[in-house]
Amino acid sequence: MKKTLLILSAIVLFFAGCKKDTLFEEGEVLYSGIINGYKYINLGLPSGLKWATCNVGATSAEDYGDYFAWGETSPKAEYDWDTYLHWNDINGDGWCDNGEATINSDISGNAQYDAATANWGGSWRMPTKEEQQELIDNCTWRWTTQNGVKGYKVTGPNGNHIFLPAAGWRNGTSLINDDVDYWSSTPNDYSYGSAYGLFFYDGAEYVSYIYRGFGLTVRPVSGENKIQLPTVTTNDVTNITTSSATCGGNVTSDGGFDITARGVCWSTNPNPTINDNKTSDGSGTGSFTSNLINLTENTAYYFRAYATNEKGTSYGEEKSFKTLDNQEITVNGVSFTMIKVEGCTFNMGAQSTDPSGTNYDGDALSGEEPVHSVTLSDYYIGETEVTQELWEAVMGSNPSYFSGYPQRPVEVVSWNDCQEFITKLNELTGMNFRLPTEAEWEYAARGGDKSKGYKYSGSNTIGNVAWYRGNSGSATHNVKTKSPNELGIYDMSGNVREWCEDWYGNYSSGSQTNSTGPSSGSYRVLRGGSWGEYAEDCRVSNRFSDYPDYRNGHNGFRLALSQ
Repeated sequence: MKKTLLILSAIVLFFAGCKKDTLFEEGEVLYSGIINGYKYINLGLPSGLKWATCNVGATSAEDYGDYFAWGETSPKAEYDWDTYLHWNDINGDGWCDNGEATINSDISGNAQYDAATANWGGSWRMPTKEEQQELIDNCTWRWTTQNGVKGYKVTGPNGNHIFLPAAGWRNGTSLINDDVDYWSSTPNDYSYGSAYGLFFYDGAEYVSYIYRGFGLTVRPVSGENKIQLPTVTTNDVTNITTSSATCGGNVTSDGGFDITARGVCWSTNPNPTINDNKTSDGSGTGSFTSNLINLTENTAYYFRAYATNEKGTSYGEEKSFKTLDNQEITVNGVSFTMIKVEGCTFNMGAQSTDPSGTNYDGDALSGEEPVHSVTLSDYYIGETEVTQELWEAVMGSNPSYFSGYPQRPVEVVSWNDCQEFITKLNELTGMNFRLPTEAEWEYAARGGDKSKGYKYSGSNTIGNVAWYRGNSGSATHNVKTKSPNELGIYDMSGNVREWCEDWYGNYSSGSQTNSTGPSSGSYRVLRGGSWGEYAEDCRVSNRFSDYPDYRNGHNGFRLALSQ
């Protein structure tokens, strides 16, 4: 019988190279193959990583093996900061900080510092913290006792398993068994005195960090380190103008190596790289903001975030945008900008009765109902409210209560006064300026085709975008001193109310195209709220009205221009 078993074993070994998933058995240990004299098991992990069947220095799966300080390749009798070879307390404060540790990058596969590579050779190396996390995320962990030794039986997606003995860790000359720690190859970016490891005990397993001077065991792996390049995502674009835009990204993983560069690259062609246009926005992990400049107006651009470490550059998802086709007009030495608004169909108005319904706003008033569909053609609208400077350039005088501030909006102007201003402006420019319709005003305030559904124009936090009763100090303020909305338009909430072209009247529930409101009435529409009003008055759907000849320090306007 024994002879027969030997013959069968020889046959299995002979054909091992022909069958990828052939398993060999030695005692209670299954293994898939041997690398440089050491056995490994294929657990069926997404990365294809091979995990060793025992620890460095061990003679069996249950043997704890040798203990190492992080970045050291030989075991020793005592483990603490006094014996740590890579301790370098330059400033003498008794702590390893500010770059005083001599190893600050991932050591996987580095024979000088990697205990697995140094002791086993071949393709063996210490796992990165991401590879240890992959083991946690993709395997079943069962606390058990194997041959009298406590530990975890870790079963992979394909049913194969390894045994990780509860080896504990060494501090000084003592073996600490209340925790089970295995070194990874990854340093802690935020504390040069520590590095990451795989920790577990009965009922829990996780990746965290521990002081480098302590002694931990090492379970080697073999295979391509597929978690080397950084992981980065691309943020949406905002603040688009004719020549610039704001975007950015978030580096969520450094791939085990320091991030040396990050930013956004862009091009008029798909799949931009760092060889095209790019920003440089610092280093390290985390989120960042990028400003794209010197763009061409009315042009489509592709962009994506990038991050670079010593293994190379990786990219976030590709996104695109189109710069605005705006117009800059100069009158008697004063320039102003008209923002291009791409026409579309949108839902106008708001309702406060159905939280799951269209355009729900708990502050909505009856005059904002019913919500109705409006289709608009392309048009232009003022980037800012008409300023005192522009009014004076056209009219030769300044009616404002808060006068003497050229960049503040003009106020104390009636609807009729605005018509007189527009008539003179059109004579000076040969163009056809007008007030925006109420529908055009609301669509632009909501952010047009880039709308994110904000309560106020550009934000759900009014203080970010508006001068209102809560922050104005009872006065107007210079235009463009708060953040713009999604279309790059300023102050559509707060600062001054803005006259619209329409007569004020009740909304109709029917769908409309290029709506101009009622054909007659007693009051003209005002929108946006002012420096003296409460937050709820500055909502994008809120409506005001006044007599066409009424003037006060709350009322101003912005211009519109047909395509």
